[in-house]
Parts: sequence; structure tokens; C-alpha cells
Amino acid sequence: MGTRHNVVPQGGKVRKSTDRDESQEELILEAAKRVFFRKGYAAARMQEIADEAGANKALVHYYFRNKEKLFHHIFKSSFKAFWPSLESVFVGEPDVRQLLKALISLYVDLLEKMPYLPNFIITEINRDPEKVAGLIKETGIQPEKLMAVIGKAMSQNQMVKMDPRELILNTVGMCVFPVITRPLLGYMLWPDEGAYEKYLSGRKASLFAFVCRATGLEVDKN
Repeated sequence: MGTRHNVVPQGGKVRKSTDRDESQEELILEAAKRVFFRKGYAAARMQEIADEAGANKALVHYYFRNKEKLFHHIFKSSFKAFWPSLESVFVGEPDVRQLLKALISLYVDLLEKMPYLPNFIITEINRDPEKVAGLIKETGIQPEKLMAVIGKAMSQNQMVKMDPRELILNTVGMCVFPVITRPLLGYMLWPDEGAYEKYLSGRKASLFAFVCRATGLEVDKN
């Protein structure tokens, strides 16, 4: 949720934000998320977001000033659930197997909740890659920590040696690709209704096992 505001009604007297104000702000955020995911930054309009939220355009501008600030909030909030959860794995001496399992599990969970996120990110990367990179960094995602754990495991001969970036890209790519191509792959390979969704829901375990076998790690049987 955005920053708590003081509300200035007609007459100029300031009153404290109420639960109703925060509820209205949350409705605007959820509406903006749907519009941005559906249309991307460039095509989205503040009036459309206001209509989606059942609010007037002036109220949307009051809470978030302009489309860019609203977009920044939506973009960063989309990733907040991901890295803080993964961050807990780095406490103490993280095991590379545990880290890869958490990476796959959390990423697949994120994509199940937000299946339109990959296309949204790709569209925005093509539109303004530097801005997207900056926004992602602001969320606290630190890929160098992940690469350090992988690099250490390789130096200790726990797994096949390769560029840690290659392993991260391959793993994330295998998480994302089935979501991006869901309509096509579902039609071609899982024609029965609901079969592809069932496959995706069980993909975490099979993907983790595949990555372990590909890197020489023992598959976790627990």
C-alpha cells in the first residue's frame, strides 16, 4: 500500500487518513495493476485507471500525482514478495541446494499469482530498459548474493562449474517460459481442459530435480 496521506477536503482543513481512505487507495492500486498488466505503461491512461477503480481521475492524481509515480509503485510492489522471502535463505551459511529450491519455488509461486507479469516486464524492458533495471534494484533484489553462493559451491566442487549467471538465467528462463507460452503449449501438448494448469502447479519439484541433475547436485528427496 502507498504512503499514508493526510486528506484535505473542501475548506482547507487537514484531517488524518482513515481506513476508508486507505481502502480507496488500495482499490486504485489494484485497478492500476490490472490496467498496466493489460496495456503496459505507454497505453495506460489515468482516466482508465480511475474508471477501473470506480473513482474520479482527480482522486487518482491526489494519491499518486501522475502515471509515472503510480507505475513505479505497481512495478516495485510486484517484486517485493519475491526477494524478501529469498533473503531469509541467506541467513547463516546458505546451502546452494536450498537456495536453488527456494528460487524456483518462490518464482513459480509469484508467476502463479501474477501470470501476466512476464509479458508486462518484457514490454517495459523493451520500452525503457534502464528505468526497469533501476526499479528492480530499488526493490532490493541483489543477484550478486545469489551468484556468490553458487560460485562458492562450484569452487568447493559441490556442483558442475559454469558461469553462475548462466545457471541463474537458465533456471529463471525455465520458470518463465511455460507461463509466457501458456496458450500455445496448453493447446499443443496439454489439450485436456485444466491439464496444463495442473502441470504448472506441480512444476516446482520437477524443475528443481532437473536443475540438480544438470549441475551435479544430489536431488533433495525430502
